[in-house]
Amino acid sequence: MKRVLALDTSTWWGGLALVSQEGAGESPRVIAELGATIQGSHAGHLLPRAEWLLSLAGWSKEDPDAYVATRGPGSFTGIRVGLGTIQGLGVASGRPCVGIDTLDALAEACGPAERERLVLLAAGRGDLYGARYDAASSPPARLQGPWQRPLSELSNRSLDDALLIFGPGSGAEAERARAAGAVVARPPSSIAAAAGRLALLRGLPEAGEAPPLSPLYLRPPDTRGG
Repeated sequence: MKRVLALDTSTWWGGLALVSQEGAGESPRVIAELGATIQGSHAGHLLPRAEWLLSLAGWSKEDPDAYVATRGPGSFTGIRVGLGTIQGLGVASGRPCVGIDTLDALAEACGPAERERLVLLAAGRGDLYGARYDAASSPPARLQGPWQRPLSELSNRSLDDALLIFGPGSGAEAERARAAGAVVARPPSSIAAAAGRLALLRGLPEAGEAPPLSPLYLRPPDTRGG
């Protein structure tokens, strides 16, 4: 059995999840998860909530075989906090750390669809981060992206033949797309759990063999905060 502690700090929605997989080829199972709107920084919330979640599931601190976090795109500060947190946990425990693209996790969280999945996440300044995926595979197969552009620059084809999946913080853009006739999915909330599933489905690295954690930024950081 493989077990992971996964977290998502890409937006104001903070999520943590414990996910296990009985064996290679088996479907990962969410053991416990929580999510909440975060006011301010994620930094002060992650470790206490992780400890509470482990206790709730009856897991010890030594039980996770790896730590997983979304790596962006998204909030520059949130991504740094999330990756830094799992890196600290990994160093302390000798376990590997895995970064999962936020847009991949959103596509996985939505699940299979009858159309190709177009994942969109608010980028600020009227822009969206986005990527296009096939309709139903898990892990989702990325067809285009990631990219950053305004909703107005999406082609009519994107609005007509794809299922639009908007991440947390993109409610206004989702309403505009729905008003324009697009098919919009219910916003996924289990992004951390989806990141954990993807890490297990893709195979965990051995301790000492995990690639370096790196954030996925599609534009330079805003020095005013974010």
